[in-house]
Amino acid sequence: MTTAPTVPLRPRPAYGASAWAILQLTLPRTFTAPVLAAMLLLLLMPMGFGVVFAAGGFLAGDPTAFLVQRYDQLVSALATPILALLLGTSAFSAEADDGTLIYLLTTPTPRWWIVTVRMLFAMTGTALLSLLTVYGTGYLVTGLYDPLQVTRAFGVAAAFGGAAYAALFTWLALRTRRALVSGLVYIVFWEGILSSTFPALHYLSVRQWMRAVASALTLAQDQRLTDGPSLRAALIGAAIVIVSTVIFGSRALARPRLTRTAS
Repeated sequence: MTTAPTVPLRPRPAYGASAWAILQLTLPRTFTAPVLAAMLLLLLMPMGFGVVFAAGGFLAGDPTAFLVQRYDQLVSALATPILALLLGTSAFSAEADDGTLIYLLTTPTPRWWIVTVRMLFAMTGTALLSLLTVYGTGYLVTGLYDPLQVTRAFGVAAAFGGAAYAALFTWLALRTRRALVSGLVYIVFWEGILSSTFPALHYLSVRQWMRAVASALTLAQDQRLTDGPSLRAALIGAAIVIVSTVIFGSRALARPRLTRTAS
């Protein structure tokens, strides 16, 4: 009597160990000297305006209006999206060039887990750095006093928007090897020009979602905080972006020809 040959089972991935291994590959490819210099500049730029405002004393004007304007223009429109772009695209782009991504795909680690770990890394880093520049600027302008909860509101909004941007740019890094350039075009034209010009696009703009979160948490009255989508729409939009990144990103990594890494 013959017995059927046993088929070796595919080893189950160790999610904790694989996450740590992915992070070990991610960190040196992300925090290169040019990226660190760009991040430092983005962090210090809003704070520099805060120093100038504080030096003006009573001649500087209303601190609440100043903070709303600077947070919206320098953090929501500039620092947070570019930080997310750098953290979301640097590692995948470097790994596509040196072949590390192909190595990752030959391991038993699920594709969705690779995408999720990278996305969570970019989301967490962007949120923390955005919080740092928001609270640093607020402290320079008003000290520990937070007029009308402006700093707290934009801190939460920046962390929220940073997470959404990071998920979006992680997906972009999986779709093209020119993710940095494509992301900059998206930030300048879609977020900076189109979504600000056409109200119908407010529901498809991460910057507008950030304004909705800030509007819900602050007592400040400013037209730019009331013209955007509702808080519910912002939360739903961000959730769709995050879930879509995991689903479509893992499908992109599962393609057998890996044209993304070989193009």
